[in-house]
Amino acid sequence: MHVMQYLLTEVERMDEQTVEDIEQEAISHVNAWLDLEADGNGFVGGWSDGCTVGGRWADVPILIYSDENACEFLEALDMIDLKQLSQFNEYFGEFDFPTINSLMVKFGNGQELDYPEMHEANLYSLTSAIKIMRGYWNWDSGYYDTVDWSPKTKHLRARLKQAIDNNDTTMIQCLVPVDFHF
Repeated sequence: MHVMQYLLTEVERMDEQTVEDIEQEAISHVNAWLDLEADGNGFVGGWSDGCTVGGRWADVPILIYSDENACEFLEALDMIDLKQLSQFNEYFGEFDFPTINSLMVKFGNGQELDYPEMHEANLYSLTSAIKIMRGYWNWDSGYYDTVDWSPKTKHLRARLKQAIDNNDTTMIQCLVPVDFHF
């Protein structure tokens, strides 16, 4: 399967930099990060066996935070947060607490569990919901901050607030769309 995720990167502001220059530098940063993360084996994040900047989503623009498009950029972050929360709630609604509890008690008492019991409890949905809660990056995340190494937007939001409060314009925040295969 393929999923599009935004990877956040920072580009240092330079004099006479065009939007195209910023986009190319952001793409270069993301490609370097992906190469580093893949460590030569092609697997990124322990879950993707291949990725391409843009790829199937080449028509999705790179979002560059600036005064002119701050609302659009922050709306994209809101959509990422909403997607993660919606995915969590979907998983949360799929698993069966009483069955999971009885399985845990059974296992805790040293009894063997069989696959049909675990399947009935939908342990996959439980572990997936916990991964979202813990901030584990996977195919459900929709976003990854390569600066703070997190699928949560809170770190970027804090950096943006600090930059605004300090009138610091040295770094440009860029959301780069990446096509991940898993």
